[in-house]
Amino acid sequence: MGVSRLFAAALLLTLSWAIPDAEGSSYKEVYKSGRFTVRKVEGACKLEILLAKNERDHQAILALFPSEEYYGELFTEREKMGLARDKVLIGFDNGKPRSIPFVPDADAKDSYWRWQYLEDTQELLGQIQKRGEMRVSFSNGTKTFEYAVPLKGSGKAVAALRSCR
Repeated sequence: MGVSRLFAAALLLTLSWAIPDAEGSSYKEVYKSGRFTVRKVEGACKLEILLAKNERDHQAILALFPSEEYYGELFTEREKMGLARDKVLIGFDNGKPRSIPFVPDADAKDSYWRWQYLEDTQELLGQIQKRGEMRVSFSNGTKTFEYAVPLKGSGKAVAALRSCR
């Protein structure tokens, strides 16, 4: 997918944060349970995983797609953490974390969120569905943020993502 098409698609997908969930809006919430939300945005479905100390605190969101046509996304709350830098480390249960780099020069922002696109996130959906806990860490250049995400109920979220049309 060309870079300009990628940015256009990503912009449409990220508008879900700015547009209220109402009839006639450009996105639809397909599934929601705990930290997991499946949204259909402009014809593409994504799984959003809340990264926070509790389910009410929206500090960061990891978004994954069931298709190789899209990069993964990491949204970070502007005032609390700013823009993430370099890479994201993602591990499951007690396994060694995997380093996933950001797509170079592919960051974006609005008044509340900063986001970047992640390379090669396709195999994560299978791991999320099978494992008990996901560990995610990243840095904004001055502070490291670490999250342990219990994956209870993630199988239903991944199934909803894969059946989303």
